[in-house]
Amino acid sequence: MNRVARRVNRDSTVSIDRIYYDVPTQFIASKVEIRFLPDDMSSAYILYEGEHYPIRQTDRNENCRTKRNNMPSLDYSRMGGGS
Repeated sequence: MNRVARRVNRDSTVSIDRIYYDVPTQFIASKVEIRFLPDDMSSAYILYEGEHYPIRQTDRNENCRTKRNNMPSLDYSRMGGGS
């Protein structure tokens, strides 16, 4: 199996060979090790503390609608600026 290290994006994705994959949201902003067979990416997974966490190719329409509660929200009232 091939191994690659990636940092998980804020939208809970990683890129391997310019293709994006969804990973569990618990790994957002973390560095993870992904293991995979080059000709069978459907078997790719994250190995973390001895556990396997499957990943799957990103469906962009589904990903943009996913709620991620573990990310801090912006309080625009404190940002200042104005018109």
